[in-house]
Amino acid sequence: MESINYSFALITFADIKFWLIPIIGAFIGWITNYVAIKMLFHPRKPINLKIFTLHGVFPKNKSRIATKLGDVVQKDLISFEDIKGKLQEPTAMANFKDEISIHVERIIREKVENMPIAKAFISEKFIQNLHQMAVDEIEMALPGVIGNYIDKIKEKVDIKQMVFDKVSNFSDQKLEDLLLAITGKEFKFIEIVGAVLGFLIGIVQMLLSGNL
Repeated sequence: MESINYSFALITFADIKFWLIPIIGAFIGWITNYVAIKMLFHPRKPINLKIFTLHGVFPKNKSRIATKLGDVVQKDLISFEDIKGKLQEPTAMANFKDEISIHVERIIREKVENMPIAKAFISEKFIQNLHQMAVDEIEMALPGVIGNYIDKIKEKVDIKQMVFDKVSNFSDQKLEDLLLAITGKEFKFIEIVGAVLGFLIGIVQMLLSGNL
């Protein structure tokens, strides 16, 4: 009975020894990537360690990130020419025409209702003709009006500066929450990859040392 227990103890110890290095490697791989990801955001305030200053990558470079993000948004994501083109498409013009038609008709009828004397001489057909003429004129002028208006907005609105101001005013916590909401799953994957690679490296070390 004692010999059986002794053998079981030896087997258990051998199993633990067998898996110890790969498990330690997996832990080191995971903790290394975990700490590296945390250091992207922490510490939020610089800590002077004499030899070097410890400061989270994103808090330290928030202004630079805001500048680069502003460049990307202005150059690649938001184009006033694209906006102008979308607003001048036939579908958009048709929607505008419907809204304008309703608005113009309401104004004409309100004006006629407020002129009792003129109302007696203005027929329904005249109102309809006036309404159609106004809508047609507006429809012809609308693409140019939209184009000119977008051009004026482009001159007055600095998207790059708007993005810079927004991002620069983010608290470090809000910036972290925003980035984690976008890349949280990818960061978790990196942690897992670190653990897997550490485990595999442990196995390789066991092979090279002749313990397998």
